[in-house]
Amino acid sequence: MKRILFTVLLAVIIITSGNAQKEKYQSLFIYNFTKYIKWPSSYNQGKFVIAVIGNSPIYESLLTMAESKKKTASGAVFEVKKYNSVDEVGECNILFVSSDAVDNLGQIDSKTSSEPILIVTDTPGMAKQGSVINFIEKNGKIKFELNQQKANSRNLVISSSLTSLAILI
Repeated sequence: MKRILFTVLLAVIIITSGNAQKEKYQSLFIYNFTKYIKWPSSYNQGKFVIAVIGNSPIYESLLTMAESKKKTASGAVFEVKKYNSVDEVGECNILFVSSDAVDNLGQIDSKTSSEPILIVTDTPGMAKQGSVINFIEKNGKIKFELNQQKANSRNLVISSSLTSLAILI
């Protein structure tokens, strides 16, 4: 049933995606990723932290989602953080690297390589350069690439339901 709901949600997002709603849809994707990705149990203590590094409208969209709907991931309440530099990056479950910070992806990847952090980007080519998930636009539709090897190296278990919807890198 969950797979069907997720598939329907993705279909609606893909069909109705537009530039003005891009961040809203990406936020919904990120929220739904939490249902299909398993973090190590030691990393599921307390709040579920979604962080954004750099300047992106997705930060506001994530804040709105977390505050207005009291969303949770495996029972943990979402906390949304914003980092302005690589030095500020701390413990989080998901790190969205905005397009203006993507030049620092190598540093971010090195700094967090031993942590089970889902690194998400939305810049072409980034799934091959260190992110686990990269949003792309293809034929006017929002899709996502998945670097399964990078997910494995970060001890993240991606469900087959999510893998089947991704463009594998």
